[in-house]
Amino acid sequence: MTAVLALVTALAFHPGGKLLVSGGYKQVLVWDLASGKLARRIGELPGQVRALAFSPDGRTLAVALGVPGRAGAVALVDFDTGAATTLVEIKDEMLAVEISSDGRFLAAGGTDSVVRVWSMADRQPAATLKEHTDWISGVAFSPDSKLLATGSADKTVRLWDTATWKQTLQLPQTLTEVVTGVAFAPEGDMLAYTVNGPEERAIRVWRPGNANAPALTRPFDMGTCLPLAVTFEPQPTHSRMVVACTDKTVRVVGPGGNVLNTLTGHSDWVYAVAASPDGQRFASGSGDGSVKVWAAAGKLLNTLTAEAQP
Repeated sequence: MTAVLALVTALAFHPGGKLLVSGGYKQVLVWDLASGKLARRIGELPGQVRALAFSPDGRTLAVALGVPGRAGAVALVDFDTGAATTLVEIKDEMLAVEISSDGRFLAAGGTDSVVRVWSMADRQPAATLKEHTDWISGVAFSPDSKLLATGSADKTVRLWDTATWKQTLQLPQTLTEVVTGVAFAPEGDMLAYTVNGPEERAIRVWRPGNANAPALTRPFDMGTCLPLAVTFEPQPTHSRMVVACTDKTVRVVGPGGNVLNTLTGHSDWVYAVAASPDGQRFASGSGDGSVKVWAAAGKLLNTLTAEAQP
């Protein structure tokens, strides 16, 4: 009998850099990167895991998940014990989750078009942002935790001031396709967001303005790649973008938009990408049930697979 592999739709590196977590149906898998072995499963979650985020101290794992058209939730998992508590439940999937770098806030969004923010100190609601009019596909805090970026199927990206939770900017207002993911560069000088549809398949990059130059938004065409997610890989000069693609590839893109590497090996869509905190490696997760771990230069280091559990 052929083994059934767990669809991989979310990834996150532990802040310590030695572990990687991958999300599938009703479970999170914890991988030991030194051995390439499955360390443990965090299971019995209510649906497909769509997004994962660690707290800065690595003790808490936030999970966005759900079953399309039926139920969704954001759960907080004690990473040591695997015990999970539910922050919120909705009637459809939760798709995005992120924790700010200062550890103060957790933001999440899903198919109900609402961005919810909680205080991590007391797990109480801090803000409810309802300006989007379609699915929330991505949330990202700036490195200094002063801004929250939210991307949506309503074809907008919005920026919010985390001191007041007021919208500071919508960028740009000319998108013709849905936004599928957002990510801030660790340097704080650019925000990347993926745009996916028949008229545009691109990474767009927004650079905030200053006294000497206006704000700049540029699209970088991805060719055959319909980008599903983007993250930044820290580098000594400037972080590079790593893009998950529907053409079964992973693209490594420089800050100027040049494609530095196109990595092959997956046999289905690549749904998720994540980069290690030290920039030494990154990972990709696919509908083929595998997680591939790559060196910063693009060399394949390991392929991680595990059978799905009923």
